[in-house]
Amino acid sequence: MKKKLIMMQGGVETLDYFSRQLAKTFERLGYPVFLFDLQDAAAQTKKLKKYLKPGESVLITFNFEGLEKEEGLYHPQEGYIWDAYQVDCYNIAADHPYYYHDRLSKLPKRYHHVSIDRNHLRYFQKYYPEYDGGYFLPLAGTDLHCEVVPAAQRKEAVLFAGNYTRLSFFEPYIHGINEEYAAFYQGMIKELITHPDRTVEEVVYACCKDEMGDFTDQEYKAAMHKTIFIDMYVRNYFRGEAVKALTLEGVPVCVIGKGWEQLEGVNQGLFTILPQTDSLTCMKAAYEYRLSLNVLPWFKDGGHDRIFNSILNHTAVLSDTSNYLTEELNDGEGIIYYHLRDLGAMARKAKELLAAPEQLDEMVNAGYEKVIKSHTWECRAMQLKKWMEEHE
Repeated sequence: MKKKLIMMQGGVETLDYFSRQLAKTFERLGYPVFLFDLQDAAAQTKKLKKYLKPGESVLITFNFEGLEKEEGLYHPQEGYIWDAYQVDCYNIAADHPYYYHDRLSKLPKRYHHVSIDRNHLRYFQKYYPEYDGGYFLPLAGTDLHCEVVPAAQRKEAVLFAGNYTRLSFFEPYIHGINEEYAAFYQGMIKELITHPDRTVEEVVYACCKDEMGDFTDQEYKAAMHKTIFIDMYVRNYFRGEAVKALTLEGVPVCVIGKGWEQLEGVNQGLFTILPQTDSLTCMKAAYEYRLSLNVLPWFKDGGHDRIFNSILNHTAVLSDTSNYLTEELNDGEGIIYYHLRDLGAMARKAKELLAAPEQLDEMVNAGYEKVIKSHTWECRAMQLKKWMEEHE
């Protein structure tokens, strides 16, 4: 029996895109799919109630969309519509669980938490054992099947798609309580920048232990949630430093996204900023450049859609490493690994590769075969299908 699926639209554009890619595969497999428009929740809920069948429906969502007590989907006295119709809810959390600490309570009875990084999964299982959370599903990519343009015919430059937040933006969070706390937070930031292989949760735990001694799991979870800005700080620090390192080495860089005009120290003559746009346009832009850049958002045991999208659309990608990535792709299989501790070496390597377009084509061809078999949204849909069948 094919379950009736529900997916969310009308929230974050990137998540909408991911959902649509999963929906395509499920529809091809014969599953009915209801795309719930969050922008018109009240009207959509009426249609949803006619669509749902008790015990025969499944919600597949990202980042708690549809699970945030939205109008129509939740009633203070009656609870979630998902419980009323016995709906299994698979929530693919695209960030670490500590981002969602305030949302990880009073969830539907059939809630299943899906992690995109194995560190996230381990943290969730340890600190939120009341929920079903033994699921690992990395982000994935899409092959647009555009005409392949050899690297030699592309711009001798690097493309990065993503936003940037200036570091001064985080100062009020660092200094928001008092100078003692500011020094505490600055110590965490310094440790992560100096030792970028460490996870944020590892550093926060160690610093809290040194400062406070023993503490409960509840206190630790609350502390982690309050240090989200530290994760954002180091993400943006390395994102900016990577782009600067490239331009200072003489490598032209084009970025697509918001906030880049505030990056200081970049070689402006080699720096092009294009406005933030949708996922599909970003992927098509990759065909114009010889190399793309990825800076992982502190996923130390996961992957990122930027990597898989680049390789599937025949563009080699420079990326920092994670345990999961190095298991899945060897250096040179569409991906060229660098270390955050030595961005100068990354920039020099990029310069060499841009001057060797035939080598880039060979790398992409080697990586494409692996990624198309294991890291598309179709592959992820098949894994979700397996989990759904196990819960029947």
